[in-house]
Amino acid sequence: MPVDPVRLKSCRRDPGSLLAKQIEALAGVRASVTVERERPWASITFTGTRHSLVVHWNGIADPDVIKKLARTLPEHEFAIPGHFIADLLVIEQTQTHLRLEALSITDPVQSERS
Repeated sequence: MPVDPVRLKSCRRDPGSLLAKQIEALAGVRASVTVERERPWASITFTGTRHSLVVHWNGIADPDVIKKLARTLPEHEFAIPGHFIADLLVIEQTQTHLRLEALSITDPVQSERS
């Protein structure tokens, strides 16, 4: 079955998928990132999406790698066109995974330029 190029392009620009790929790159080759849940979010002035993600290492990972990633992710600057990560929390940390909650906001300045 042929791949729909419009659908493929939208998947690459999906903030949750882009966030997962960037976290996976930071976590290393033995890690994989899964987006478990996404739900719309809005305030009076902004719109966005709440993302629940899991970083999972095959086998037991180096504890220092997991600790370092858990410390650096909340302050990391992600490159997601048209969006920014307003909040990222590590809500669970074990020897094999991190569970994350993130909030991506549609960037009103970039949206106006598009």
